Amino acid sequence: GNGSCEVIASVIKAFCERGDNIVTADKTFAVYEWVAEFSGFQARLTPLRDMAFDPQAMLDAADERTKIFFVCNPNNPTGTYWDAATMRGFLEAVGGERIVVLDEAYFEYVDRKDYPDGMELMREFPNLVVFRTFSKMYALAGLRVGYLCGSAEVVDIIRRTHVVYSVNSLGQIAATAALEHDGPFIADTRAMVGEAKELLRGECVRLGLEYVCHEGNFMMIRTPVSDTLLYRKLAHKGVLVRTMTGFRFPDWIRVSLVQRPVMEEFCRALEEVMRG
Repeated sequence: GNGSCEVIASVIKAFCERGDNIVTADKTFAVYEWVAEFSGFQARLTPLRDMAFDPQAMLDAADERTKIFFVCNPNNPTGTYWDAATMRGFLEAVGGERIVVLDEAYFEYVDRKDYPDGMELMREFPNLVVFRTFSKMYALAGLRVGYLCGSAEVVDIIRRTHVVYSVNSLGQIAATAALEHDGPFIADTRAMVGEAKELLRGECVRLGLEYVCHEGNFMMIRTPVSDTLLYRKLAHKGVLVRTMTGFRFPDWIRVSLVQRPVMEEFCRALEEVMRG
């Protein structure tokens, strides 16, 4: 699809009818909620528990009109994830009557033995749909290439609602090329992100700032001032961050974890703003 956003819309259109609802978390990738509401369906939002999706809360929120569960694993923006046992337990509790969407946009950043691979789980749970994207690890966000995988029966239903020719040829060529030698690139990128995490964690401790940092190429920092104000002050110094009020995290920012020189520049700018 033309990015994961289009894929989200296709799944919702395929399985929801008037009066239906979806279930997801309140502090996650907001497009699940937005697309459902814009399409005339209710989005039932459950609170995070310890910054992670709460499986029992999601099950409790469902009723006979619930058609889809959306689980972001690892979660954007907290970086928390369900381990294999939690994921399997949730899928077994849901049963096969509803679709479970597992959004693995940040899959390639996770190097944990207990992290579940949605592609493998699909073989056992035919109602599972897995999202992946070329916008994160592969840095092709501007070309808009996202995709889903699922059982033949489920994918056939989704295909009927999907727009044809939505991914341009340049995006298809770039995505194919990105997969050809991705092994060393993924390993190098994971190492770079790990180094950036350690650097930024130390800076937050030094400045006395609360932070949330788990999986993924990002880190959330709680700000002592309005996130919008901090954004403007950092932008004035040539540094851009993401305000998190839109994610229901008021007065937090999200920082991308990149090459060390860029992270050092961010740390200097952050300290100047905090001290100023």
